[in-house]
Amino acid sequence: MAKVYIGVGHGGSDPGAVKYLVEKDIDLQMAKGCRDYLKEHGVEVLISRNGDIDSSINEKTTMCNYWGADLALDIHNNAGGGEGFEVWHSVNGGKGKVLAQNIEKEVVKIGQKSRGLKTKKNAYGSDYFGFIRQTKCPAIICEGVFVDNKADAAKADTEEKCRAFGEAYARGILATLGMTEQNATEETKAPEQAAVQPEQTKADTYRVKVTASALNIRKDAGTANAITGVIRDKGVYTIVAEKTVSGQKWGKLKSGAGWICLEYTQKV
Repeated sequence: MAKVYIGVGHGGSDPGAVKYLVEKDIDLQMAKGCRDYLKEHGVEVLISRNGDIDSSINEKTTMCNYWGADLALDIHNNAGGGEGFEVWHSVNGGKGKVLAQNIEKEVVKIGQKSRGLKTKKNAYGSDYFGFIRQTKCPAIICEGVFVDNKADAAKADTEEKCRAFGEAYARGILATLGMTEQNATEETKAPEQAAVQPEQTKADTYRVKVTASALNIRKDAGTANAITGVIRDKGVYTIVAEKTVSGQKWGKLKSGAGWICLEYTQKV
């Protein structure tokens, strides 16, 4: 089973970049979206933090190397008044550059502009960034949006939007590993997904109010399934069945349009 390490930028006493968004918070939301998507496709994942705690570069790279990851990415967001996504990879190119290229393609697909692939050398001619320099496996650093650009920050101002970035990163990782949504069969998917997918649980019909400003409707429960629409009105919808995938509860819409993640709703 492939192993991917996800570093989460900043945390605890270090908020990262701050203006329209707090970087450490959206870093974590994007990382969780990436983690969940990879797990649903049979990839073993280790994440540097699951909550708001301090996390140094040395701690992250030591953890990654000890665990023996095949690929690694550190998730950040930008500042400085610019716009768009950028990704840093090793000056030596290789598989890290391929990973960066694959992720960039997926990020562009979700509507974010790209500032391109980048490298940076230190005074000794090796990689400037410790996360890339100190990891034994190919490693990259993703910068999703500029938190001090109002329009760019709006692309990551909800948990659902952050998860979209994380899922785009995950699709790029899968491509680099030679895996796709099509060839992630029941045999290669994570055990928890294979266990819950075959049957849905009937629920007493109830109504929920959507709390997210943009909530994806999917063909079936789970982020591995195709998006069939988006709810943007924060309206009230009727749920007729439930499924749990990778610890997330999903509800089937009475209209037949598809399934929504119930974490972004409240019962009414």
